[in-house]
Amino acid sequence: MSEATIPGGNNHITAPPDAHQNEWRLLQVYLYYRLLLSLSLLAALLFSDNKQSEWLSEDQQLYFATAATYLVLTVLSLLTARLRTGRLSIQVFIIIVTDILAIALLEYANGQSNSNLTILLVVTVAAGSILVEGKLANFFAAIATLGVLYREIYTMVIKGAFLQQELLQSAMIGIACFATSILAQQIAKRLRESAELAGKQAADLANLEELNHHIIQRMRTGILVVDGKNQIVLVNDACWKLFGMPTLSDHDNLENISPELAQQLGQWRLNPFARSRPFRAGLSGPEVQANFTSLETGGSPTALIFIDDNTRMAQQAQQLKLASLGGLTASIAHEIRNPLGAISHAAQLLQESTSLNKGDARLAEIIHQHCVRMNKVIENVLQLSRRKQVEPELFNMKEWLENFIADFKSTQNEAVDIEFKITRPDLTFRIDPSQIGQVLTNLFQNGLRYSEKNTGRRFLRVIADFSIQTEQPTLDIIDRGPGVSDEMRDKIFEPFYTSEKSGTGLGLYIARELCEANQARLDYVPTRSGSCFRITFSHPARIVTI
Repeated sequence: MSEATIPGGNNHITAPPDAHQNEWRLLQVYLYYRLLLSLSLLAALLFSDNKQSEWLSEDQQLYFATAATYLVLTVLSLLTARLRTGRLSIQVFIIIVTDILAIALLEYANGQSNSNLTILLVVTVAAGSILVEGKLANFFAAIATLGVLYREIYTMVIKGAFLQQELLQSAMIGIACFATSILAQQIAKRLRESAELAGKQAADLANLEELNHHIIQRMRTGILVVDGKNQIVLVNDACWKLFGMPTLSDHDNLENISPELAQQLGQWRLNPFARSRPFRAGLSGPEVQANFTSLETGGSPTALIFIDDNTRMAQQAQQLKLASLGGLTASIAHEIRNPLGAISHAAQLLQESTSLNKGDARLAEIIHQHCVRMNKVIENVLQLSRRKQVEPELFNMKEWLENFIADFKSTQNEAVDIEFKITRPDLTFRIDPSQIGQVLTNLFQNGLRYSEKNTGRRFLRVIADFSIQTEQPTLDIIDRGPGVSDEMRDKIFEPFYTSEKSGTGLGLYIARELCEANQARLDYVPTRSGSCFRITFSHPARIVTI
């Protein structure tokens, strides 16, 4: 993992070069050899000490014309091969045949022993046998042999002279051409098979790497890899979204994603057996659990981090807890409500007595008030234990909220000001309408009450939005109250915790429980003024099955 794999980045896997591209490269290497050879042959004449003062003899003129033409054809073939157009076999055939004819003419014009230039034919045949295979490679060897023997045949037929030594030497060069062709074809065949096998293995490795990349990116579990300096090496989509889709770059530090996670990683490195604690992925993010393991990467202390979203696990645990508490709370509530009702009734009768003084009447009133409060607590507990099965439905958020706000306003004894804003009119959400109605009623009442206490005006602001990071709809309920202190933020969702004397401390707890039952999440989001409670709904296409 030498490069950081960042979601949304320009990550790709380079495909291995195929055999056809390698053959074009080999042809270009041979063409550069031809260019050097043609320049050397032409320079051999120009800088020769045997050239005559009147410039060139007839043989030297043929040599010069052949070498110059060969140089021009070499340059043209080099330019053509760089374009990689046309069939490779045709270009190889033209190039090799041209080389054989050029070397034969140069040997004829040179007028010296065949051992000088004709030996270059062996190199040409070897190159042609490597670039092509089969009958065409054997044809190159045959043409080269005829080119070697043409002088002796010409001498025997025209001049009637038989030079046994020259003929034997030419025959040996011809045999060498055929032997070189056969050997080069065998070597080329083995090289092609090895290259094909290596290309296939490289393609399999590339496909396997790409498959692993897609598996990691599509896993619901967050995957994060950091090196010894806490620099990010790899992060998959699930982890990226859990932490709010932060802007990342190569060699970015883990601190930029989560300081808490970086702190837990440091503690794990000091004590690998220590169990990490759950933490929030962000201010309004889900609760996550990090698990660490080490990777062996050439001695570098690379750590592999698994990030698990505890939301679903917490929902399932909550369902089991409520199911087990259902029967117990029902029986306890029944046993408590009977004497509580008797106490409340007795307190009411005492209040109706005319013989009570003001002090005793006040005590009876206190008894009655606390009986009412206790009865409300019992009702809330029974509501948790008797909660019906979730029945989610798909709604248009704009239409549903407009109707709910209108119904809520009609039930209020005093005038309320609720400002509603939605960023996308086509936004949808999937939820149980009765349960989300209960949650919003509780949040609206709390927000209006605290706004009135702080400003004297019953005001509320409701904003429906769509989170691009998580692709989930959100709903913000914002009031103008005094806000929630830092010390209370972790406690406001706990059962029976309240800052008011008349409260039961179950309102926000029940609201969060109902949201989690619908695979939604209720969080407190800090603001500059007032309070903001955000509901993050599940993806509209996801069906709740808890």
